Amino acid sequence: MATQTENLNGIIRCTRYAFMPNRLHLCGPENQADILEFYANTNQQKNIKPIEPLLKEFQTMFPYLRLITNSNRQKNPFAEKIIEAYWLGNNYLNNVKTAELYRHIADTIKLDKKISRKEFSEFQEKFNQFALPHHNFHVFSVWRRTGNIGQKHTLATMDACRISWGKIIRIKPQSLVVKTKPLIADANGKIKESAEFIEREILNYFEGNILLDSLKAGDYVSLHWGCVCEKLTKQQVARLQKYTDLSLQFAANL
Repeated sequence: MATQTENLNGIIRCTRYAFMPNRLHLCGPENQADILEFYANTNQQKNIKPIEPLLKEFQTMFPYLRLITNSNRQKNPFAEKIIEAYWLGNNYLNNVKTAELYRHIADTIKLDKKISRKEFSEFQEKFNQFALPHHNFHVFSVWRRTGNIGQKHTLATMDACRISWGKIIRIKPQSLVVKTKPLIADANGKIKESAEFIEREILNYFEGNILLDSLKAGDYVSLHWGCVCEKLTKQQVARLQKYTDLSLQFAANL
């Protein structure tokens, strides 16, 4: 049985990743003020009102959390290891059977209703054991955004929507400058990660609130839609890189 503290820690970590796409009206319910209040109160260690029901309204994220939970015979979709599996990657992903993930995409995500019959047929034909229920797999291989906007991703929106990581170079009052590797397209139009690092400025402030404090140059952080999410260990960076590479490898065969 998860303790209240363990459950809250998972919800806080999940909110850090869900926050920016929700602020941009791309995913989740139109309760942006409530989610920002929760975010700000957790940073300031103030009393926190429940936000779990709002997170359950994210039409793409929460079904994935439920899938990972059920496949690992767990009960709490907001346990930290479940949250980390979906957003960063860990061994829980390996326990989701290929057939279960395919049913999830076909029956829950209803991908066949969102792309052409030809595209879905090709996706179905090439679906294999390298597909994993990681956020970056969804971004790279489920071609239409399945949040609040039914448009195809561009290279720029894929790069923003995926979870990436960066190493902090400089800290500014409202932002961070990080070294990170962007997505690029090769001569055949296949997406891959650049071999070269670039400097990118990312948001660490919103409406009077610092999003992540106690940072210093040299720290690793995760990024989502141009916004900092959380501080990462080197081991977490390595796992995120591993599952990003696997997701790109699967997408390259579509």
